[in-house]
Amino acid sequence: MAKRESGDYVHHLPNAARPTVLPQFTWVEAVWMTIVSVSYLLGWCIGVSVLVETFTEEEPPDDQGSYVFYFLLPHIAAGLKNLQYHYRETKNDENERGPMGWLMVTLFFPISPIYRIFRAWKFGLAEKDDWENGARYVDEMVTVGVLRLFDVFLGDLPMLSLLVRDDVLARAKDWSDMFLHPYSHQTPCRGLCEPVAPPVEAWKIIRMVILLSKMAQGVTLYIVMVKRLHRLQHPNRYNRLRSKTYRQGRLNIFATLLLYFAHFFFIGSRVLGYSMIIRAFKSWVYLVVGLRWLVHTTWHLFGLLASRTITPARSISSFTMGGVWLIALTNEDGGKQLGRFILYYSIAAVETLICVFLWNGEMKGSGDYFSYRASWAAGIALVTGVLLHATYYALLHPGTPSVSIEGLRCCHGTTHRDSDESDTEDRKENTPE
Repeated sequence: MAKRESGDYVHHLPNAARPTVLPQFTWVEAVWMTIVSVSYLLGWCIGVSVLVETFTEEEPPDDQGSYVFYFLLPHIAAGLKNLQYHYRETKNDENERGPMGWLMVTLFFPISPIYRIFRAWKFGLAEKDDWENGARYVDEMVTVGVLRLFDVFLGDLPMLSLLVRDDVLARAKDWSDMFLHPYSHQTPCRGLCEPVAPPVEAWKIIRMVILLSKMAQGVTLYIVMVKRLHRLQHPNRYNRLRSKTYRQGRLNIFATLLLYFAHFFFIGSRVLGYSMIIRAFKSWVYLVVGLRWLVHTTWHLFGLLASRTITPARSISSFTMGGVWLIALTNEDGGKQLGRFILYYSIAAVETLICVFLWNGEMKGSGDYFSYRASWAAGIALVTGVLLHATYYALLHPGTPSVSIEGLRCCHGTTHRDSDESDTEDRKENTPE
């Protein structure tokens, strides 16, 4: 499997030498793709329902425009990114040239991940006829993952934070009445008291849980698939692993679920922290988010400087990934992870402390139901996510994780010169004359 740099991510190169790997498309992948499709479409429908509700309520929220902006922004960004990917494909693959491809990309612009999922199905089902279609399937699923990263960090994250603010934190008295005073105060009551009505409908809470689950699932998809593509491109780096499944970076169902729940709780802590700042200080949330975004963008750029030449496309990629790192740490180039995770979660812990400090300072003495509960919830969610992630890497990671001085490197742009040379030699041997 040859390596090609597209300007931001590594992708499959058509007509590469055949690697000795297991089939890439199985019934497990078919189930996984079905879940991805349903999750994306369900999130799209939830976004529409939020907009309709926002503009039809008798007492609409203060910033209706924010809901519209955060609904449109991720779909536009993902659509533009998909156009860039299609342009790249037309330059490197004769089969992608022609008006039909451009027409399909344009028609699916608002729901570009669905277009890529269709392509992934096409390549996956055709793997029996040509092994290379299996590699194309993995590449398409990585592309789906990238497009969904735009969806979750540009759309779901801010929209969910606004929903938590409006339906939970802003209705502290209603929640207090339901949990602390569950029955109406009639004197005398004589057994005729009725339970206090919930502050929001149950489906609104379910809606928020679905959005959070969609974010965790989108991040997990990207991390799982980019790991597989990276190992497919550089098989010699993973020859020491004990099985073909591990050498491909495949995860079993338990590892996938554990990684999903780790992201579920960690992203939940981010959402709650941002909601607290929006509730207490409104626009101050942009300062908190902006500072962390800047730190992560700088970190990503530093990693690129350590391994390859900086280009305008890569700089934009670093800006984007700096935003993605608000909710999850990704790793496109492999390499050592221990130091990166220590630094990443240290930054996340500092951000949580800032959110809690600002929230407590504003709510102190207010008697608000969530004045202390929100802080505890954010901290517990953060610690739970970190512990689940540590458990995944210690027990279920498809490799042989170990603690070492070398593993404390914090930059993602690590190089593998010896392995790269071996990959090059193997490709020369396997390439047909």
